[in-house]
Amino acid sequence: MGSVLLCRNRQVNEPYYVEELGIMLHSAEELSYYIYHNAVLIEEAFLDERLFRFIGRELAMEELEHKLRKWKEQADLSELLLVILQDIHYYDSDELYTFRETLRQESLKKPAVRMKEKAERLIRDGRLTAADLTLRRLLGSGEPETEEPAFAGKIYYLLGIVNARQYLWQEAAEFMNLAYERLGDEETAKKLYQIRLADPGITLPVMPEPDDQQRFLWESEFRRIQDDAEEKGSAKAVSEWFDKDNIRRAAGLRDLVRNWKDQYRQSVGGL
Repeated sequence: MGSVLLCRNRQVNEPYYVEELGIMLHSAEELSYYIYHNAVLIEEAFLDERLFRFIGRELAMEELEHKLRKWKEQADLSELLLVILQDIHYYDSDELYTFRETLRQESLKKPAVRMKEKAERLIRDGRLTAADLTLRRLLGSGEPETEEPAFAGKIYYLLGIVNARQYLWQEAAEFMNLAYERLGDEETAKKLYQIRLADPGITLPVMPEPDDQQRFLWESEFRRIQDDAEEKGSAKAVSEWFDKDNIRRAAGLRDLVRNWKDQYRQSVGGL
């Protein structure tokens, strides 16, 4: 599907608000598009009274509302999402087959893995508060994977990313240090070292130290952010550095990052 949505002319009085992504849905087609492209984000709680009212009252699809209410306790989430897509008729049979396969693949994953992937998606979308809540909920979920050092290390790594993107360097360093204790990999050590370059005042009991070659490479990468900051803007540049899928970026020039930090603190009350 393209990025243009062809919608019916019906105007809703109260759009449906998707809190995790901070977006409003104004039509059946937009609801269908959201479901189709965000399966990893949708949980059982999505099928609630608020959604039923939106479908029945705002979209005037009373029959679909009735089916969802009737089948909610009998069918699983994936089946009901398919019912919504089928009744709205925005996607053709081939696209619905693809969606069904996506749901099938998701169902094979362990709950902890699905929750981690949800957090990663939220981070990519810039929904840092939602990502933070998801990751903390995962750590406290009691899922067996959270007791495994490698998996827990990835969760702490992501929490480090979330805090760094908000210029909360001390918190970012603490989470990244927890990640390094469990992962012991070079990428995490690099991120931790560059966070320390961003804020030399960070304190931790034990911090890994790079060898001379690593120090040269990591600090060179750190300094190269100046060009990106000038061309793209500081917020975008620092965001790209903290994107786990992009390891070419650094944190930014030390003085520039310190200014960002001061500006951020002023924006939240001068702390």
